[in-house]
Amino acid sequence: MIRLTKLALRRPVTIILCLITIAYFGLQSVMGMKLELTPEMEMPMLIIATVYPGASPEDVTDLVTKKEEDAITSLDSVDKVQSISRENISIVIVQYEYGTNMDTAYINLKKAIDGIQSDLPDDANDPNIMELDINSMATVTLAVSGDADQNLYTYVDDKIVPEFEKLSSVGEVSIAGGQDSYTRVELIPEKLAQYHLNMNTVAQLVGAPISRSRRAMSGLENRISTSVSATNLRARKV
Repeated sequence: MIRLTKLALRRPVTIILCLITIAYFGLQSVMGMKLELTPEMEMPMLIIATVYPGASPEDVTDLVTKKEEDAITSLDSVDKVQSISRENISIVIVQYEYGTNMDTAYINLKKAIDGIQSDLPDDANDPNIMELDINSMATVTLAVSGDADQNLYTYVDDKIVPEFEKLSSVGEVSIAGGQDSYTRVELIPEKLAQYHLNMNTVAQLVGAPISRSRRAMSGLENRISTSVSATNLRARKV
């Protein structure tokens, strides 16, 4: 330490240049460091979701959750197991040690759950194993509002979604909220009785392809010797 102090006093310019060089390369490293809002991370965590329709939280715990937890205890590299039992559903969260190969962990977990599946209630659905992937979270969330000539949901689906899907770095585009446009047909009970029709017959005619629907309507006209007037059905575009 004394030698270093003496050297700094004898050659101050050299020391200053060394400090400037270190500061320069440090600044360059900071400026060149890659920054991301959501950096790529791999969480060592798997989630088991099992739907048990009509079951109470107590039944879900006793008949599903505990059996899955017992099967998980024999697995390697498991750090922590948490479970949530609610009405109709069981959720088991399996947290592994960092550095665990998640592909191998998924295979081993699936084998363990498949081994106890015969012990689960017959009414329970097959357990669904999911991996917690932060990288699959939405990068861009876009809210759309305003007036449009057509249904806003349809406008977004036809005009905006295809533009996002053209981008090479986009994996998936999903729409939440709103509803697709549809046509609602309201039937008049008195007219149905008059022409001896029922709801199933009209539904088949409306849902059939145009050509087949026309042939069916033609046969229907011959059978009842008249045609159903367009005023008998009220269709409204939503």
